[in-house]
Amino acid sequence: MQKRQKNRQMYFNELTITSQKYYIPYINQVKEITKGMTVLEIGCGDGGNLLPFYQKGCHVVGVDLSVTRINDAKSFFNDNNAKGKFIASDVFAITEPENYYDIILCHDMIEHIDNKELFLEKIMTFLKVDGVVFMAFPAWQMP
Repeated sequence: MQKRQKNRQMYFNELTITSQKYYIPYINQVKEITKGMTVLEIGCGDGGNLLPFYQKGCHVVGVDLSVTRINDAKSFFNDNNAKGKFIASDVFAITEPENYYDIILCHDMIEHIDNKELFLEKIMTFLKVDGVVFMAFPAWQMP
């Protein structure tokens, strides 16, 4: 286990930096990220990837199986005076609005999905017609 995985604050900070430096500029090439957009992250863990989207004025939602990680995300967002919605659930069990999200992030989690086709069908129901899905693995090597 690496130090970043033991020190959750360090990991949150690293994800925030990765999202600021790489994810947002990359996504902006395809879809300009503007204030008021909706962003969903599947497998959000501690929420570090979502903080820069919130700071750009987006409404952010994170879903993760781990109640502990969701509680950490809520705490880290609170510490950063940020607002987000965090749900401890399997993505197949959530009932988020259809055609609602401008951007869906799936970082470092697709390898944990058994039925990838069913997973993609599920997340596509959440996406607006002109929305984008961003998949990355592993986060600190992908950019």
